[in-house]
Amino acid sequence: MKPDHTMYIYKRDRRCKSGERLFITTVLRNRDTEEMHREVRELEYNHYSRSKGFRIEFVPTMKTVRSLMTGAEVEIPTDTPRCLDPSSELYWTM
Repeated sequence: MKPDHTMYIYKRDRRCKSGERLFITTVLRNRDTEEMHREVRELEYNHYSRSKGFRIEFVPTMKTVRSLMTGAEVEIPTDTPRCLDPSSELYWTM
């Protein structure tokens, strides 16, 4: 089974401190990295070009970490904050 990926599309926006804002977030299921690169190229060509101020990036939706307390492998979302990650000391000291 192929992994899921989360795609983030950003739009240039000078009103934001970072200079861009999150425009769309989408989870694409059962796609490998090569398929994701093709998807990004298509979207950039047809709808969200860099000349219009868009930027597209993608990351795997889930990652596997090892729990500090039990040593078991746990699958968590990639964008999980450190305080909720069982592989960090911060998680176990709160």
